[in-house]
Amino acid sequence: EPEEYLIPHGLKGSVNIVFNQCQGENVRYENGRRVYEIPSNGVLLTKFKDQYGTIDHHYFYVDKTGKRTRLEIYEYQYNKDGTIKWIIEDPLKIGVFFDGTTGVYGGKGEMNFQEFLISDSSDLNIYKSSEYKRDFEKKLQRLLNDDFSPGTLTESEMDSIENRLNKKKVSN
Repeated sequence: EPEEYLIPHGLKGSVNIVFNQCQGENVRYENGRRVYEIPSNGVLLTKFKDQYGTIDHHYFYVDKTGKRTRLEIYEYQYNKDGTIKWIIEDPLKIGVFFDGTTGVYGGKGEMNFQEFLISDSSDLNIYKSSEYKRDFEKKLQRLLNDDFSPGTLTESEMDSIENRLNKKKVSN
């Protein structure tokens, strides 16, 4: 199903959508599209079931009056050395990085999630730092009331998994 993400204007950093949460936000559609209304903390617990396949995402900043401003989804290419080069015209323009990234948290039960990053390219490294990731994981653990351990993977293992997920997205 096509998906629409409504993000509070000004939110920057990681965004996680955790699926199949009985205490999560109710399922909502607009014009045949799933709607995910992201809270200001960047973590949405939803009753929607996780889905996989073709990606059809629209991202919007939403201001206090309800006005929606479309956010660009940034694409990238791989360099010969395996690193990523983002294709961005304006390095100060806020957009969506790592669109379509999914995963599973373990703990009291498997929790499927989707994640992306809202930033401009000049601040991207802040949100990719180990310290930021660790703080975000702690926030997730508190919200989910679960002692899952995403931090048990080393930084290189996490980057390797993320690269494999992103390569699948590019090849599809």
